[in-house]
Amino acid sequence: MFKKYLSLNLLVLVLFIADRILKLYFLKNPTKEIGGDFFKLNFETNTGMAFGLSINQIALLVLIVIILIALINILVRAYFEKNLLEIFTITLIIAGAISNLIDRLRYGFVIDYIDVPWFTVFNLADVMITIGVGILILSFFKKKKLAREG
Repeated sequence: MFKKYLSLNLLVLVLFIADRILKLYFLKNPTKEIGGDFFKLNFETNTGMAFGLSINQIALLVLIVIILIALINILVRAYFEKNLLEIFTITLIIAGAISNLIDRLRYGFVIDYIDVPWFTVFNLADVMITIGVGILILSFFKKKKLAREG
């Protein structure tokens, strides 16, 4: 079981480090653009929430800290329950949120670099958060379905 925990946490750590490296690269090379029409990598700043939604910065920081505290409590419970899926998804969400929080505290904005023209500009931390939340939602509905059938 320890190897599974270690493997999942190493994967999340690699994703976190990749996000931090890409953010620093585009912060130092803001005019550099990589890619084509479907999607490209380039520097953008996001002072709002997800998808560029606007919110007061102090309220946003308070909200992020409250959510992180709640997620850490859930993560501790998941470790006690040895729930690998929940450990992985919560760790993904926490790591993504911390990476974006570092940007917000250090620069006053989140560094985004994945530009999908027909969608929005986001970063790997956003992908980690979205995948983590998506898996949690699917897991929740699966548990509900099993409970109804069982």
